[in-house]
Amino acid sequence: MSLAIDYNVHRTSVDIGKGYRQLEKAATALSRDNEDSAASHLAHALNDFSAAIDHAAKAADEACTKASNEIDKGSAELQKAIDSYSNGHPDIAKGHYDSAVNSYDKALDLISD
Repeated sequence: MSLAIDYNVHRTSVDIGKGYRQLEKAATALSRDNEDSAASHLAHALNDFSAAIDHAAKAADEACTKASNEIDKGSAELQKAIDSYSNGHPDIAKGHYDSAVNSYDKALDLISD
């Protein structure tokens, strides 16, 4: 994965953890009949979970963009393989074909994680 994807996945988990901690604080405040504090903690939890959703969406967008780029690279390499084979250069075609397969594998890895 890329640094941007890793960062956003990490931030997603951090924000979820912060949200759960705010829920714990809200439960404690409610057990002490402090409804104003509980409401404040619930609002913070909602903000933390919202931030987690934003970070998860950014990670997904980044992964899709990178996967698209890899598919484009793979398609370009596949065309080079076809052209090389058509021009009587099967050894060169094999190299381009292998490169295309590697790019397609990277794209699959990005969208399957």
